[in-house]
Amino acid sequence: MKKSLIALAVLAVSGAAMAQSSVTLYGRLDASIGQKSTETTGVGAKAKLTQTAVDHSNLNTTFWGLKGSEDLGGGLKAIFKLEAAFRLDDGTSTGTMFEREANVGLVGGFGTVLLGRQYPAYDSFYAATNNIYNSNFATTGDVWKTGVKTYAGRIDNGIGYISPDFGGFSGALTIGLGEDKKPTASASQNTSLFVKYAAGPVLVGVAYQREKTSGVADDTTNTLFGGSYDFGVAKLNAGYNMADKGSMEDDEYQLGVSVPFGAAAVAVGYSRSSSDAPGNNNDGKGFSLVGTYNMSKRTTLYAGYESTKVETANGATTTKASTLAAGVRHTF
Repeated sequence: MKKSLIALAVLAVSGAAMAQSSVTLYGRLDASIGQKSTETTGVGAKAKLTQTAVDHSNLNTTFWGLKGSEDLGGGLKAIFKLEAAFRLDDGTSTGTMFEREANVGLVGGFGTVLLGRQYPAYDSFYAATNNIYNSNFATTGDVWKTGVKTYAGRIDNGIGYISPDFGGFSGALTIGLGEDKKPTASASQNTSLFVKYAAGPVLVGVAYQREKTSGVADDTTNTLFGGSYDFGVAKLNAGYNMADKGSMEDDEYQLGVSVPFGAAAVAVGYSRSSSDAPGNNNDGKGFSLVGTYNMSKRTTLYAGYESTKVETANGATTTKASTLAAGVRHTF
């Protein structure tokens, strides 16, 4: 009888512990068949190249991950996340093992604190306001780098804080501590933040990111003003970004609209960039169109087209690129 009571007590404690913690395997798979075309004219000309192939991550990046939480009591939880990207067409890794995210932290009434590799605060706001659902068909990632390089989309050695929601207002701050300090140069550092208001159909805010590289005189900064409004029958979003590095300044714009039709939806996006530097002006623009159909909560069929044109060195070189693809995205 005593043995039975002990066994029941052990099972009860074990069940309670399992109920307080969890680990989830999750991911996203995206494969498509389509055609990509590139051509460069002028200085450094490259003949037009068109290729048809089975591809991956045309709508969204393919990855798998592990995430978990443990209830520590008193409204406090410990959390972790590990995410790895890979190519679905050939199964190979696209980078380091957990290149997307690798962090651990605490969540409570004070908000969320994270340590490790993570998305910067700027990127979180960029994603919330970018056209074409911030999918890989959005041309901002290709056009918004005609002069100043694209912002760093991950922060290593990061310390992150995400605030609670205060009547629609919230914010986040991410700091990346460089571990490359030298006797003659200070360490690199990445500082990223956003402040936004989101309530009902409205989202509006501003984000900022400053990237300091050890041994490099000029910092790279990005300041983004963006927002969206959901009318129900359609959702509009727009953004204006100022990118600066030394004497080079970029003015970057994007505008998008998405329209749902039950399980289907159509989205259109346009992006533009104008870069000015002494003796070197660049210009870029891009357009994209995507249609999706949700077969279930986890499986989506899609078809999309994007086209970009970038002129560099005062128009001496023009690069055109386009992608036409149809595929399937599955989450688990």
